Amino acid sequence: MTINESQRLERSALIEDAAEKVFGSLDMAKTWMMQYNPALGGTPMSMLNTDDGADEVRKVLASISYGGVV
Repeated sequence: MTINESQRLERSALIEDAAEKVFGSLDMAKTWMMQYNPALGGTPMSMLNTDDGADEVRKVLASISYGGVV
């Protein structure tokens, strides 16, 4: 496993945990991660290849958590 792969796995785990807290279940979080999101221009999972992409996913999750529609 390369450093980039391990970083992506770590980002994925952190975002999945955050999504589970927002949506209240792991199943709902995983479903959200795999669905196209217009605010991101792709699936949340597809954004996790970079730190910048993960930051965008975190922003969308924060918006959802605080009642924003994204």
